[in-house]
Amino acid sequence: MTQTDVLPRRSRRRLALAAALLLSAGIGSVWLLRQPIVTHFVDRELDRRGIAARYRVEDLGLGRQRLTDVVIGDPRHPDLTADWIETRTGIGLGGPYLVGVKAGHVRLNARLVGGRVSLGAIDRLLPPPSGKPFALPALTVAVEEARVRLATPFGPALLRIAGQGRLNDGFAGTIRADAPQLAAGGCRIGAAQAVLRIAITAARPQVDGPVAADRLECDDGLRVAALRADLEARLSAALDRWQGKASVTTAAAARGTIRLAALAATLDIAGSAKRSEGHVAATVRRLDVPQGIADAARIDGNYAIDRRIAFTGRVHLNRAALAPALSGRAAPLRTAAAGTPLAPITARIGQALVDAGRMLDADAHLDIGEDIAVSRIAVDAASGARLTLDGRLVIADGAMRLPPGLKLVAGGGGLPRVALSLSRASATAPIRGRATIDPYAAGPARLALAPVAFVVGPDGVWRATTQATLSGPLGDGRVEGLVLPLTLAGAGDRLTVNPSCTPVTVDRLAIAGLTLDPARLALCPTGGALVTVAGGRITGGARLGATRLAGRLGTTPLTLAATGATFRLGDRGFAVEGVEALLGAPDRQSRLTVAGLTGTIAGGAVTGRFADTGGRIGNVPLVLSAAAGDWSLDRGILSLTGALTVSDAAAPARFRPLAAREVAFRLAGGDIAATGVLHEPTTGTRVATVAIAHRLADGSGHADLAVPSLPFGEGFQPELLTPLTFGVVADVRGTVDGRARIAWTGQGVTSTGDFGTAAIDLAAAFGPVTGLATRVRFDDLLALHTPPGQVATVRTVNPGIAVQDGTIRYQILNTTQVQVEGARWPFAGGALTLDPSRLDFGERGERRLTFRVAAARADQFLQQFDFANMNATGVFDGVLPMIFDDAGGRIENGRLTMREGGGTIAYVGALGQEQLGLWGDLAFQALRSLRYRSLDVTLNGSLGGEMVTDVRFAGISQGVGAKSNFLVRRLQRLPLVFNVRIKAPFRGLLDSAQSFYDPRRLIQRNLPTLLEQQNRAGRPAGAAPAPPSIQPSASENKR
Repeated sequence: MTQTDVLPRRSRRRLALAAALLLSAGIGSVWLLRQPIVTHFVDRELDRRGIAARYRVEDLGLGRQRLTDVVIGDPRHPDLTADWIETRTGIGLGGPYLVGVKAGHVRLNARLVGGRVSLGAIDRLLPPPSGKPFALPALTVAVEEARVRLATPFGPALLRIAGQGRLNDGFAGTIRADAPQLAAGGCRIGAAQAVLRIAITAARPQVDGPVAADRLECDDGLRVAALRADLEARLSAALDRWQGKASVTTAAAARGTIRLAALAATLDIAGSAKRSEGHVAATVRRLDVPQGIADAARIDGNYAIDRRIAFTGRVHLNRAALAPALSGRAAPLRTAAAGTPLAPITARIGQALVDAGRMLDADAHLDIGEDIAVSRIAVDAASGARLTLDGRLVIADGAMRLPPGLKLVAGGGGLPRVALSLSRASATAPIRGRATIDPYAAGPARLALAPVAFVVGPDGVWRATTQATLSGPLGDGRVEGLVLPLTLAGAGDRLTVNPSCTPVTVDRLAIAGLTLDPARLALCPTGGALVTVAGGRITGGARLGATRLAGRLGTTPLTLAATGATFRLGDRGFAVEGVEALLGAPDRQSRLTVAGLTGTIAGGAVTGRFADTGGRIGNVPLVLSAAAGDWSLDRGILSLTGALTVSDAAAPARFRPLAAREVAFRLAGGDIAATGVLHEPTTGTRVATVAIAHRLADGSGHADLAVPSLPFGEGFQPELLTPLTFGVVADVRGTVDGRARIAWTGQGVTSTGDFGTAAIDLAAAFGPVTGLATRVRFDDLLALHTPPGQVATVRTVNPGIAVQDGTIRYQILNTTQVQVEGARWPFAGGALTLDPSRLDFGERGERRLTFRVAAARADQFLQQFDFANMNATGVFDGVLPMIFDDAGGRIENGRLTMREGGGTIAYVGALGQEQLGLWGDLAFQALRSLRYRSLDVTLNGSLGGEMVTDVRFAGISQGVGAKSNFLVRRLQRLPLVFNVRIKAPFRGLLDSAQSFYDPRRLIQRNLPTLLEQQNRAGRPAGAAPAPPSIQPSASENKR
């Protein structure tokens, strides 16, 4: 190579390097400015297409673009939002094109219009319509989650889509769809849901998965609940046609008069939104059609769905039962006659119908279109019953049309044989027929019917006549030989029996232990008929006039009379007025009168209510009145509960009327048992519980009373319970308890009781009493008589002198007399006793009590009455005769006498010259302690008024502690006798006694006399001696 060649070569290299550097700089500049350039280009393009959008370019590369926070459309209601979108693009001869799209969480609002999906503002980013049918684009898509709110002509839906792959071939994903309600073809689907797997091959989607809905409702009456279909469907590329198969299940479904509880079916389907058709094989559970009810059915045929559903095929019923449309007139008899003599017959017929229907097989050809037609019916029951029906039945608008010449034969399997022949002159003429029914027996019941002639009018009203002879059970008893003419009429499900008065004869009637002799009665309907059956219910009723029946209750003779009675069939209830019941033999009869009695017969028992009831049980000395409550008669047992008033049968009454509550009365096997709680009616105070037992056979029985705790106080006094305590005691406070038994036989009545109190306060005629405690044992409670030797303890009693802790022995003789055997109280170290006496509270005369005082000590007596400054010695006895009458109490010639040896009286208080003066103190010091040889006290007067007390004591000398002087020594030689009369209210007597024992009063009263005596001793001889001065026999009145 020459040097000339090398130089140009070097120049070319420099030029290439410079060009490369410039190109790299240009590309680098463009790369650095790619985001502003793209943003400017995209924004200009969006503005040109009129699309509002927000986004952020996160990454921009060759063939890859990533946008975040994307919002397209009206910001208030955007058509698309996405957290991120990534696109893959390519460049071809036509320029750049979209290869694929990836997205995170996308939200779309779309509409289905004219069979095409519109995405709102996004449509303006898509190529213009080509006029070709819908086709999936050749676009690779990967979506984490896209939620599409799709508005369609059928209703809104929410789609949640996830998947990846090429849309027109190879895409795989899932779609979850939810639609609250969709409507199409006159039908509405509620709460539809789908979870579908989608696979697209050659532009044809294939969908597998469950589709469910809460309900389907159509204008033609179709109703289906809880639909579910497991689909295998293939759609056309334009999504306008489909074919596939499905396994379908539903809950309850109905169309017109066709109902089913559940459906499980497989079906083939092919079609479009206008019409779909296919083949169905379905198993139905609990099918209900006008002709019957089946537990299971098999349907096999072809169907079509457009504006309505049509079906043609065969129906095979298994374990079917006749539906109410055919058996409704007889089916209610299975239970409607319960409790009547017909019950076994109707129950057996009803059960036979149920048995026949329970295991019958039926085959029929079924056509469903505008109407329902059933033909070629054959029914055979496993029970042995058989029914054949010739002809074709057409059900239109819920009504069944009968073809001419219809013949029906039924029987076997426990059903009576019935041969029914029908004749009809024309389509509008009445149907006339004759039914021959064989005599039928079921258990203890037997029914014979004369041939039944009937006619059915075009309007469905029918009439039949026959005569029934019936024997059968009634409750726990039986009716024999009941003969009853029958005139029956009906329309639809309504039946009436005997619209006018009907003569009824019965040979024997027994129920709940009550047996009535043969009777002939006239039953008149209370309404339109004696019996009315409508809607599966039996109503009606009968009315009786004044009635008198004889019979027995168990083995007890019974006579029943009533002024009127009604009986209702609807609830098997009755009402009786003016009832009089006589139970038992005449010499020991129990009588019961009831102004109003109601009841209901159910399950072999009779229950009801009674009001304004009264009576008397055998020889029980109690009168019952104003009773009201509930009663029942079950298996020969009569029971009553409620409330009543209990009064004394004796005259005059020994106790006032009591209100008995929670009363329970039971009569079983000739034995009466009754319990209750007695209350005083004006205050509601609970007084006692009572239990009564009585035998009707011999008239014997007893009543037990218990008084757990009866409180007396300000608002509740004994005179509320008995008049016997009036004027005897008052202001009673405390509680009383006890028990009693009253027994009776045909020979008489005995009564015992035991009552007592632990502590009670009261006001008696002889004074207030506190803390009275006693147990009173009655040997004749009704006469209020006790054995001798009853004992009571008393905390305090104050007949004028308060005494404590006494014991009283007594005997109650009768309702007004009490024998006091004696009483004793501790009193001032001795005793206060009461002489035996008889108190008669039934008369208004005087009642005398004699109290005696023995060995009472003066010092304790003063302490007992709180003489704080006094001290005394001595022992005294006495007697206090007391008389009580309407004016109160008084003491007559009461006497207290000091025992031999006398005693002393001393003042221990603090008194001196300052209080008494010189001479007073001199006398007081000499007389502050005195000794006396005798003391007598006599009391006369009223305890509540003025008491005259005469006090006499003598033999006075100085006691211990007294000062002596010439005056005192001269005084002691005088034969002093003190006579003191005190007139004062008895309650103030003690104050007088205290002032009497005060030495100051002795000094003030006697010192002047002593001084005068001393002066007379010093007079000259010959002077006339003055008589000895003695204290006046009576002191001034002291109040």
